[in-house]
Amino acid sequence: MNLDYCALGDTLKLEGKLTEAIAYYRKAIELNPNSPLAYHNLGKALQQNGQLEEAIASQKQAILLQPDFTPAYFPLRYAPLPNNSSLIDDIIALYRQVIEILPNFPLVYIHLATALTKQGKIEEAIATYQTAIYQQTIASHPEIAEVKTNFERVRKPDFIIIGSPRCGTTSLYRYLTFHPQILSAAEKEICFFSKHFHLGMAWYYAHFFPKIDAHNLLTGEATPTYFNYPLADRRLHQLLPEIKLILILRNPVVRAFSHYQMWVRRGTEKRSFEEAMQAEMGIMAKATETDLASGIYWKQCEYLDKSLYVYSIRRWMKLFPKKQFLILQSEDFYANPAVILQEVFAFLGLPDYQISYYEKYNAGAYQPAIDATIQQLTEFFQPHNYKLEEELGRKFNW
Repeated sequence: MNLDYCALGDTLKLEGKLTEAIAYYRKAIELNPNSPLAYHNLGKALQQNGQLEEAIASQKQAILLQPDFTPAYFPLRYAPLPNNSSLIDDIIALYRQVIEILPNFPLVYIHLATALTKQGKIEEAIATYQTAIYQQTIASHPEIAEVKTNFERVRKPDFIIIGSPRCGTTSLYRYLTFHPQILSAAEKEICFFSKHFHLGMAWYYAHFFPKIDAHNLLTGEATPTYFNYPLADRRLHQLLPEIKLILILRNPVVRAFSHYQMWVRRGTEKRSFEEAMQAEMGIMAKATETDLASGIYWKQCEYLDKSLYVYSIRRWMKLFPKKQFLILQSEDFYANPAVILQEVFAFLGLPDYQISYYEKYNAGAYQPAIDATIQQLTEFFQPHNYKLEEELGRKFNW
């Protein structure tokens, strides 16, 4: 019965009726106070409604009921908390409690390391990431357990998926890491060359399993915000000039709407989609091509800026030769992931590898946007899409 109330809550949340949805999730908990799913759903709705402290308490309860209930960890990670918040101390205490129960659960070490990083405890965070990547790698490649591991033998990433957000990067990265010759990073989205660059290379390299002899293995990460971040291209070129770069692009209107919905779910966007788009189009109305190329709008107009692909591509291709890029289209990837994966493996110099099931990761469900706004956005992006096609010499048909 509690699942029925959860389903009703999901329907109401999708319709934007958060107060009613929260009431149904609470009813589900009354009927079954041992349901981690009900607490998790309640926490998501509370966070979207701006009730952050209650949302965190609800996700914590979901984890206490079932320490390996992975969905509850991610809202805690992305909760918009200041670095000095006492709630981070509470979350860290929870993670340490889980480690006592599940000492071989890599995910909790990853989230603990993230929380420690927020508090500036970098050395402890590095050690925690190393524990996580060791456990994670041994689980996926048990034969490596026989090899002596030395974290001083730093492994640099061989490839990075640099963008763009809400274009399928999570699914693409997950599929890639199913290949037996690709080792996953401790977490997909490290954000080092954007917001965490000041933490230093030791922090970054702690996310990757160290070098080992006689194993033809690759590793990499996927931080889709690198593509638009104004300094990421130069930082990455300075430290990893021969890195292979993968870019996946989606219809810019659809991408902007999906990005907006992500922030709504996290409780940080309160405007309607129409209000947000009108505000950003108003700011960009007088933007010159020089302005767009400079990246000055990456934060102020993130929905639109992250869909203006051509200007970021030009910036990156001034530093890296074209042969180091693989540029994919989201629509092709969604329609035929096996073919696109084959292309990526070939780009990375790996033999083809077929996976049995292509689950779609990090997808969201939401009500469609108003047609008039979609038409406005289509017209807004059209000249920029033409420039993209001319720059790359290919059609995207957006």
